[in-house]
Amino acid sequence: MTFDPLLAAPGPVLTPTLPATPVTPVPNRGGLPVVPVEQASAALPWVDWSSVQWAGFVLLAVLVALTLVVSIRRLARRLYLVREQEELGRRDLDGPVLPSAHAFTALVPASGPAGLAVTLDLLARQQHPDVHVLVVVDPEDPLTLDVATSAVRRHPGRVQVVETRSLGGRPATAASSLADGLAEVRDGVVGVFSAGDRPHPRLFALVDSVLTRTDADAVQHASRPALESTRWWAPRSAVDRWWWSRSVVRSHGRAGFVPLSDSTLFVRHAWLAWSGGWDATGVEAGLDLGVRMTVAGARVVIATSAETTTVERSPGGLRDLVHVRATWVRGCLQVLGKGDWRRLRPKARRRAFGVLVEPLVDAAVTVVTTVALLSTVLVGAPALVIALALVPVLPWVLAQLLDVGATTEAAAEQGRRATGRERLLVVVGSVPDRLIGLAAVVAAVGAELATARPVVVDPPSSSILLPGRHPVGFDESAAR
Repeated sequence: MTFDPLLAAPGPVLTPTLPATPVTPVPNRGGLPVVPVEQASAALPWVDWSSVQWAGFVLLAVLVALTLVVSIRRLARRLYLVREQEELGRRDLDGPVLPSAHAFTALVPASGPAGLAVTLDLLARQQHPDVHVLVVVDPEDPLTLDVATSAVRRHPGRVQVVETRSLGGRPATAASSLADGLAEVRDGVVGVFSAGDRPHPRLFALVDSVLTRTDADAVQHASRPALESTRWWAPRSAVDRWWWSRSVVRSHGRAGFVPLSDSTLFVRHAWLAWSGGWDATGVEAGLDLGVRMTVAGARVVIATSAETTTVERSPGGLRDLVHVRATWVRGCLQVLGKGDWRRLRPKARRRAFGVLVEPLVDAAVTVVTTVALLSTVLVGAPALVIALALVPVLPWVLAQLLDVGATTEAAAEQGRRATGRERLLVVVGSVPDRLIGLAAVVAAVGAELATARPVVVDPPSSSILLPGRHPVGFDESAAR
C-alpha cells in the first residue's frame, strides 16, 4: 500500500485569539496603522514654538491683515469706475459744444525749455475766441526765456511772458510761478498747464460748455503721460495716471474731497482771488488748493474724455521720475501739516487723511512685505508661516490683471492697440515701481526735515464762504 502525504493524520485544532483592542473591520483593506493622539499633536508645527515665535507669528498675521486692507481698498477705488458707470458719464466732455461764454487765461509755469514751445503753440491755437496765455519764466534762465519770447513772436496778442519774483534766493517752484502769474490775471477762468503738456485743440471750448451747463467753480480734466514712450517705466506710470483720473479721483470726490492737479485745471478767477490763490511756499499747488476749495464748498467737476485727454511729458530719467514722485509726497506732507483738511466733514476728513498719508502707507507696505517674505524664506520658517507671508501676493496678482486691462483701454483711447511689450512692462515694472515710490518717500521726508518752512497766515476772508454757496463737505463745528 502506497503512502499519500495528503491523507496524513490531521494536526491539532487551532483556537483563534481575539486582539486586546477591538479593530473596526475595513472591507477590502488590510487595516491602517493606528497613530496615538500624542504623536499626532507633536507633529504639528506650532507645538514646540516658544513665546517669541508665537509673538512673531501674531505680529506677522496683523501686518498681513493690514496689508490686505490697504490693497483691497485700493482695488475698490480703482473699480469705482465700473461700479458707478452711469454717474461717471453725466459730466464728461463728450456733450455738445455750447456758444463761448467765458474768457480763459492759461498759466504755464516754465522751469525749463523742454516741451515748452509745443505747449505754448497748442494753447495759442485753441479753438476758442478768448484765450490768453501767460508763460511764467525765471529771468535768470535765458534758454527758457528765449523759447517763451519766440512763442510771443509767433502768436502776438495771445502769448505773454511774466517773470517770476525773487523767493529770497530760493529757486522758483510751480506754486510760486502760478502765484506770480495770477497777479497778472484780472477776470475770467484760469487754466493751469505744465511745460510739455499737449492739450487738445477743442479742450477750452469743451470746458467752457461744462462751466455753462454745470455752473461749476472748477473743472479738473484728465491728463496722463505718454503710454508709447520708450522708457521702461512709462507704461506703468501711464496706467497709474489712467486709474487716477478715470476712477480714483472720482471716488475721492464722491466722499467729499477733491485733490486737484497742477495740470489741465480750470478755476474761476473769483475763487482764486477770494482764497488767496496758490500757496507760493508749497511744492504741490493743486493739492493744497483742492483742500481749501473743498473746505470752502466750491463746486468742482471732474470731467474726462478719451479724445481730449491732455498728454504730459514723461520724466527724462530715473532721477526725474523720483523727483516727480517726491514732489507729490512732499505736497502731501505739507498739506497734512497745515491742517486745513481737519475742517471737512468726518467722512471727507477720513478720505483726505487717507490720501495724504497714502505714500507713507505704500512705503510701509513695501517694506513689510519685503521683510516678511525674505525673513520667512531665509530662516527656514514652517510652511504655514510662509503661506501666511504670501497672502498679500493674491491682491497684487488681481491688481496686475486689472492693470493689463487698463493698458488695453488706455491704448484704445489713443486709437491703437496695446503692444505685448507695454502689457509686459506694466506687470514687470510694478515691482521696481514700488521701490521707486519708497525712494521718493525717503527723499521727500528728508527734504521736508531739512527745509525750514515759514509760517503761512491765511487771508482773513478764507474763513468766509462766498455768497450763495452751500458748503460741500464742510464741518462748521470743526471750523469754530
